[in-house]
This record gives sequence, C-alpha cells and structure tokens, in this order.
Amino acid sequence: MSASKTTIGYIVQLGGIAAFALGAVLSFHHAAIAASFAGGAAAFYVGKKIRMLAASSATVAASSTNPH
Repeated sequence: MSASKTTIGYIVQLGGIAAFALGAVLSFHHAAIAASFAGGAAAFYVGKKIRMLAASSATVAASSTNPH
C-alpha cells in the first residue's frame, strides 16, 4: 500500500514541477503564471506530504510486524 502512495506522491510532485515550468513558459500572461506557480507549488507540497505519510506508515507497519 505504501509503495502506491509513494508513487502517487512522485506523480503529484512531477505534476507540480510541470505546472511550475508551464507558468514560466506562459509568463507573458500574469494571471497564467500566477495560477501555474501557485498550482505547481501546491502540487509539489501535497506530493511531498503524501510520500512522507507513505514512508511513515511503512515504518509503523514494519515495526508492528517485527517480533523483536
């Protein structure tokens, strides 16, 4: 389960980077760059949080199944 959350986190982060780059390409329109930068930054942050949650749940699951 955590592997899929990690993958989703990577995909969301890549989407954020793409949106941020698109904002730079569309920078001649101020509204477009603002929306792309904000959306890209938000997606990058959300992707990072998803990956962090996946890593912490994997750690908890591993420690709960370890009999030592």
